[in-house]
Amino acid sequence: MIIGVGLHAKRIYIPTLFKHMDNMPFCLKLGVDFKSKKNNIEDYLDSNNFNLKMFYIEDYDNTQELSEENRDLLSIAVKENNITGVVISTEPLAHKSYALWAISQGLNILMDKPISTRKNVSHNIKQADGIYDDYEEILKAYLKLQKEKETVFSINVQRRYEKGYLKVFDLIKEVSEKFNAPVTSIQAMHSDGVWIFPDEIVEQTYHPYNLGYGKGSHSSYHIFDIIWQLYKNGLVKDKEPDGIEVYSSFLNPEGLLVQFGQKDYENYFGKEVYNKCKRRDEIELKELYKNYGEIDIFSNIKLTKNNINICNISVNLLHNSFSRRAWIKPNDDLYKGNGRVKHQYYYIQQGPFQCIQIHNYQSNDMQDKNTVHDYNLGGNNHFDIYVFRNAKMFSKDELPLKVYNLKDLDKENDFQDNKLFHETAKELVILEFLNYLGGFIDINSMLSNITSHDIPAKIMSLIYKSNINFENNDSPLIKSKIEI
Repeated sequence: MIIGVGLHAKRIYIPTLFKHMDNMPFCLKLGVDFKSKKNNIEDYLDSNNFNLKMFYIEDYDNTQELSEENRDLLSIAVKENNITGVVISTEPLAHKSYALWAISQGLNILMDKPISTRKNVSHNIKQADGIYDDYEEILKAYLKLQKEKETVFSINVQRRYEKGYLKVFDLIKEVSEKFNAPVTSIQAMHSDGVWIFPDEIVEQTYHPYNLGYGKGSHSSYHIFDIIWQLYKNGLVKDKEPDGIEVYSSFLNPEGLLVQFGQKDYENYFGKEVYNKCKRRDEIELKELYKNYGEIDIFSNIKLTKNNINICNISVNLLHNSFSRRAWIKPNDDLYKGNGRVKHQYYYIQQGPFQCIQIHNYQSNDMQDKNTVHDYNLGGNNHFDIYVFRNAKMFSKDELPLKVYNLKDLDKENDFQDNKLFHETAKELVILEFLNYLGGFIDINSMLSNITSHDIPAKIMSLIYKSNINFENNDSPLIKSKIEI
């Protein structure tokens, strides 16, 4: 069954599951969503000829626990339909409730990132602590279930599956093993290319800000996870960190309004045209924005051993960034529409031996058709890896610079589905889950079981805590112990 038939499920989960149903021993029997979404979902299923039985529950506030009534209804549906696995693709505020319910039913789980978030997590220290508390509670329930039966609980972080990152992992491991050299520093940047207008910050319900969370709970968990994977693949015995320190600075909606105010938008689009929709004045907006979620995040992360700094990581995460949007009314599809373009880069240093740079820059917001040319700079699937090596320390045949293009690593892609590359990686996540359900792979082959998410969940929590302390005139430097 799939819980949550929103934009992400419609683009990724449901087409992929129906695509593989005929060739694998499973059937997508049931979809679950709110009664208020029924007409929209039925139109989607009919227009795509997806024969999926839907089970609609009463709408509820996503900031609350899953009600006992809904829990009981879902549990009955599981038994009546002989459900053994569930995909959780809901608003992230509801992830914890559905995850704990699914564990209680003994189900195998594939869940979207982040593992959880909390209302007002950007401003309330208890809620920021709660992100890691949620992880520990879910993990405890999952491990308890494993004493009775083996199940999988996979988190959909597709970068762990992408060929480009897998190549980088191998390069890091090679140098780590050859020179006893850990990763010594990482610089990471990710921008969503989202241009959100002042009133939309108030009104938007997809990737919202008005519930007290923002960028850190939208796409950022992917980056929290991948920076840890990059570091972890270079781990050296007796050089492992035992502590982490985080300092963060957020750009909140109030700051964005100073950068680009209502008069600026009137100049961009024309006062009469821009104000055809009801517009709030800046005094009202500033009042509304007070407890809203963050637009951008800038963080410095220090990994320590015995209180000694052994690795610096900088993480810059932006919604407020280069976009292709040039229209007033937002598109219906905010997932892969509305002018969104992705930029990201990573610089990974291993002391004097190796520097790896990952460059991934789109220039086009129309991403439903891809060709071989989309591997080039600015293309939908652009992803280049630059590898600089201290050649004479390796061998006489080693080159000081090698460049890998995703085209070289992705030779199986024939573009029959016209998918973005990272969406084909999401399909690999789903296929791994299905292969486990079918008994074709064992649990030790799973790349993203929940047991491997301790540090990324902690990073997310600490980044929020740091900025909250800064807002409260307390020390923004947050320290914590970690275990490898």
